[in-house]
Amino acid sequence: MRQIELMFLIIILFTTNISAQELSLKKQALNEFKSEHYDEAIDLLKNALEISPEDAEIYYYLGFFNHYKAYDSRPLNGYNFTYSEKIFKYLNKAIELNPNYGDAKYFYGAECSANAFVSMKNYDLKKLKYFYNLAFEKEAYPDWLIEFGKNLLNSCDNNAILFTAGNADLDICSYLQLHQNYRTDISIIPIGYIDRPWYVKFLKQGLEGGVKKITLNLSDNQIYDIHPFKWKKTDIQIPITSKTREKYNLDENYQMIWTMEPDLFSNRIHSKLKSEVGNERTYLSPQKAILLQIVEDNYQYRPIYFSNGANKYFLNGLDDFFRNCGLVSELTPLKTKQTEYEYDYEKIIKLVQNKSFIDYKTIKTKDIPRISRSISSNYFSSFYNLSEYYYKLGKKDKYKKLIEIFKNSMMIDFNPNYEKLVFNELEKKAANN
Repeated sequence: MRQIELMFLIIILFTTNISAQELSLKKQALNEFKSEHYDEAIDLLKNALEISPEDAEIYYYLGFFNHYKAYDSRPLNGYNFTYSEKIFKYLNKAIELNPNYGDAKYFYGAECSANAFVSMKNYDLKKLKYFYNLAFEKEAYPDWLIEFGKNLLNSCDNNAILFTAGNADLDICSYLQLHQNYRTDISIIPIGYIDRPWYVKFLKQGLEGGVKKITLNLSDNQIYDIHPFKWKKTDIQIPITSKTREKYNLDENYQMIWTMEPDLFSNRIHSKLKSEVGNERTYLSPQKAILLQIVEDNYQYRPIYFSNGANKYFLNGLDDFFRNCGLVSELTPLKTKQTEYEYDYEKIIKLVQNKSFIDYKTIKTKDIPRISRSISSNYFSSFYNLSEYYYKLGKKDKYKKLIEIFKNSMMIDFNPNYEKLVFNELEKKAANN
């Protein structure tokens, strides 16, 4: 009996020791990744894999870290396109070991997106479609995300330009256009990519059957010469039409002025003229310069929208001109804060009351933690903003209906604390209405 107990104790100690080693290596790997020591982080994960070859999380981090090293860090020695095969292999294994591993599916989709951009660079429509379909087949685009993409696109007027904030909104909208022929009238532009000369040229040219082009009054030489431009705070007049002035009740002499701040800085002291006192040289980044160019060249002819949640850094004050439409914001010719144009309640009502959340409940069983909560927050914000509108107008019946829709559509016990918080706020206003 003692021998059995001793053997049992040895097994427990051995197993505990292996788990501790694996945990320690993973923790070290995460710390190295945070310090941008990508090779060291990946090597530590490979060592952890030798101890625990069936750990889905290790495969996930190997896919994640290799993806980041390939696309989100500075160019590193040794990279080539076989990296993509490696990344897919790691993430496939993570999903095989844990079929509900939502974040592994997210990065699988992100890797497909990276390959899709290579296809754009080569103007290869067939491969572009292939990689977005591959992500769909791996369930990187579950039902609730497809529904969100449709709601996002349907928030935009015809022939719009939509600047997306990141992979979540970019990829699902691209998939819908390429494989469901859904709202192909819209030009989708990931705002973080417009500092890349090849992509700017691609936007100008478009891809027949795949990506709708935009107007860009730059020559190819100017596009390929994109660089940080010497810049000081400058007021830029954005051309607007008489129709736009009429829509927003603006005087015929009204001008839309966007103040462009420099966003890159150096310690270099510089003066353009001999009589000028030297100042620290400031610059306008390529991303801001191209955003300005796109707005200048297109706003007269096409409505422009931005996904809500876009990082303010990318906008350079342009968000002062935004009109919140629920999931997106429309660019207007005037600063909207505390004006009647701050919210487009007609579009928010359409979003909230048009049975837009039939598949939302599937977010519980097909969760993708990296994006799902931020997307649900966008929905919650739409309900809250509309409740404020109804409350101020004293529309009790519509307010009660809004609470009912929220309760039936949003309170699915996915993010229970947040769901209850919003619900309580809605009910509190209803009690005072």
